[in-house]
Amino acid sequence: MIKELESMLTCVTNYDNISLQPNSGASGEYAGLIAIQKYHESRGESHRDICLIPLSAHGTNPATATMCGMKVVPLICDEKGNIDLKDLQEKCTKYGNRISSAMITYPSTFGIFEDEVKEVCAIIHKEGGQIYMDGANLNA
Repeated sequence: MIKELESMLTCVTNYDNISLQPNSGASGEYAGLIAIQKYHESRGESHRDICLIPLSAHGTNPATATMCGMKVVPLICDEKGNIDLKDLQEKCTKYGNRISSAMITYPSTFGIFEDEVKEVCAIIHKEGGQIYMDGANLNA
């Protein structure tokens, strides 16, 4: 049953894979960010300590990043909850190779699928950062 659900969610989201563990959202965030930090450490990039988090994110996101020893840098959002690409570019210019990750809630807390999410991910990846995709709102 679990494998079947994972398969269905993978199909719906078009992700490469889905994990249903851990079960708690906050625990999942923690596990995801620790995995990202361990990835950076394995590449000799322990200096990556910045987590970019949109102001529209769930309150657990900045708390989790802080618990993982990261510095939280907020990203401005427009009135519809979309990440401001200009602000994102400015933060990437400022923090560059210190960027560890970005936590994106998708669909956003405003209940939308951002049109530019692929561009947001590409910008973060260009800086060497990883994306933690928080699917909490996908539950509905």
